[in-house]
Amino acid sequence: MSKENPDLGKEDIKSLLVKLSVPAATGMMVIVLYQMVDTFFIGRWVGALGIAGISVVAPLVMLIQSIGMAIGMGGASLIARALGAHDPKRAVKILGNQTLLTLGLTLIAVVVGFLFEERLLLFFGANGDIYAYAQEYYAIVIWGMPFLTLSIMSNNGIRSEGKAKKAMMAMIVPGVTNIILDPIFIAGFGLGMQGAAIATLFSYIFGFLYITHYYLFQDTVLKFTAASFVWDAGIIKETLALGTASFARQGSSSIIAILLNHILFDYGGEISVAVYGIISRLFMLATFPIIGLAQGFLTICSYNYGSKDFKRVRKVIYESIKYGMIINTIIVAFIFFFDTELTSLFTKNTELIQQSIPAIYGVMLALPLISIGVISSMFAQALGRAKDALLLTLNRQVLFRIPMVLLFSYFWGLKGTWASFFVSDICSILVSGYYMRDKMSRLNNYIQKNEPKGNE
Repeated sequence: MSKENPDLGKEDIKSLLVKLSVPAATGMMVIVLYQMVDTFFIGRWVGALGIAGISVVAPLVMLIQSIGMAIGMGGASLIARALGAHDPKRAVKILGNQTLLTLGLTLIAVVVGFLFEERLLLFFGANGDIYAYAQEYYAIVIWGMPFLTLSIMSNNGIRSEGKAKKAMMAMIVPGVTNIILDPIFIAGFGLGMQGAAIATLFSYIFGFLYITHYYLFQDTVLKFTAASFVWDAGIIKETLALGTASFARQGSSSIIAILLNHILFDYGGEISVAVYGIISRLFMLATFPIIGLAQGFLTICSYNYGSKDFKRVRKVIYESIKYGMIINTIIVAFIFFFDTELTSLFTKNTELIQQSIPAIYGVMLALPLISIGVISSMFAQALGRAKDALLLTLNRQVLFRIPMVLLFSYFWGLKGTWASFFVSDICSILVSGYYMRDKMSRLNNYIQKNEPKGNE
């Protein structure tokens, strides 16, 4: 097997996890770094209100980009099946329909974004002095949404071909572009929030150009033709159905961010909203390895479940949860040990630094156990249990996080808001753990009764 296409049914599980997870995690790491660099320059050259401004715009961007993610992940499953059936023409047609759907929905979202700019920004939490900073950033970034959603959608197509390194590069290119341009536009040209937005806009465009070049000029079976863009209602319907869980996942994250922006402003003002901006960056730093690991797990688990090699399914579950817990424990310990130093990277504001420390502990304390929740959701997806996967994904954000944020903030203000993260995480992990315990018990019983032959 080639390096790009490892033998999922025979190769050592640990080796496979490294091969499939590292490229995905590397791409995520670059995105995390560029967001941290973005926050660093805004915090240093604009101030706490600038950080609060991007914190308000972030969930709005997340909501629009979820269009590309949902259509991309839904379509990737269809493309992979078509390629597995040796039907590249259908695979290209699926990608063409995805492109039309993504572009159409994104343009509608952008038009709505322009027409209702003020209402949207206020709804997303641009209260008080934050509004001017959020508006300055939003007015430029919104132009890049079509490039962003098309890139996210198309990158899932690259993954469906099994080309993890190419997909990784599609994430690295915009990230590196942003890292290079941020200091030039924010500090060098002194453009502040506008500079950050311009750098982000160019990063979206460069990422889109890289992926476009891949599909037009590089070695891929997904070569566009005029027939690729013929509307197929069946493909559209199936793509949307498969992408619903992804959209719900992203959408729930946006809802939480909106809720927090308002609650934090009510109890702590602009500074507390800026605290959330910093914490969200550190949270991304802490979780990008498990996201990469989960993508590798999904591929390996799906393949071996399909081939009924349940010993390998069991092993990849144990290995993924174990390594996820080890990696997250190390990262969280690092963040706790250097909490003040990490926060000080983004701002010199003493009040902002002081408020960030307890927030870090509340948000991060349960992270060493989060691999249980992430892997359980991916396991349900690998089994084709879409409803289970959706419920396991949303139980943390919707079932526990929203009620507990509202309840804890009402009784204990800012301290309660941050404490609600830990409590809701533990509750969701218990639910996920119960689900995995039940499934693993059934899996072990089946293995003991049937003892299928397979390579561990």
